[in-house]
Amino acid sequence: MDWFYALNGERLGPVTDSQLDELVRSGSINTATLVWREGMANWQPLDAARPVVPPAPGAPAGNACAECGRILPQQDLIRLNNCWICAQCKPVFLQRLGEGAAMPGSFWRTGKRLVTRSETVFPDRCVKCNAPANGFRLKRVLYWQHPAYYLLLIINVLILIIVVLIVRKKATVHIGLCDRHRAARKQGMIIGWTSLLVGIVLIIAGALANSGWTAVAGGGLLLVGGIYGAVRARTVAAAKIDKQNVWISGCHKDFLAELPEWSG
Repeated sequence: MDWFYALNGERLGPVTDSQLDELVRSGSINTATLVWREGMANWQPLDAARPVVPPAPGAPAGNACAECGRILPQQDLIRLNNCWICAQCKPVFLQRLGEGAAMPGSFWRTGKRLVTRSETVFPDRCVKCNAPANGFRLKRVLYWQHPAYYLLLIINVLILIIVVLIVRKKATVHIGLCDRHRAARKQGMIIGWTSLLVGIVLIIAGALANSGWTAVAGGGLLLVGGIYGAVRARTVAAAKIDKQNVWISGCHKDFLAELPEWSG
């Protein structure tokens, strides 16, 4: 399987799986590097597109450098911005930190919310229960607009929709989910869409057959099934988005507990 990867604004490749693993071990790329192969709809971070490369046989146990992804003994790493960083990656990490660029360690907590930056790849833990995510990342595109805009509903729904589409702010995050919560999300989506389609069919059938109870049953199924499906499939949501940061709700308290406090 041939892979392409992005490095310093260039798209390089193709490389094989083993060559891609070696690039990670050597520090040439890291787990947040964007990669692509035939069959993928979009470029994705490496640890979202494929399992993170394991340490070489006989390698000492330790932690992974947040920049290069190499597994090193803890004594060969330093703790910066809530991340383990090796000596080789320290200058690059500090430069990106000073420039305000998004990085694996760009996470804080404030109350029940997580604060991060757009395009950040989350730690390899489930945001819903803090269990291991085993390398899985779900790309979530979040939108937010100030609640005051909803006052336009008093004037006209169409005006509200147009204004929201213009002023809303967008952020993209790559969240970790465990097997259980991935299955729950899939189940919720199936229930929600099935309820929507069956509900519409019943409403139309009720109208054609002049059967009020059939139409009411369709409306009830659409409403109840849709709400249940949406709640079941829900992962995280944007509580606020500005030019630099995004405030995210829906993360488990144990996941948040391991993050530093937001200082503003």
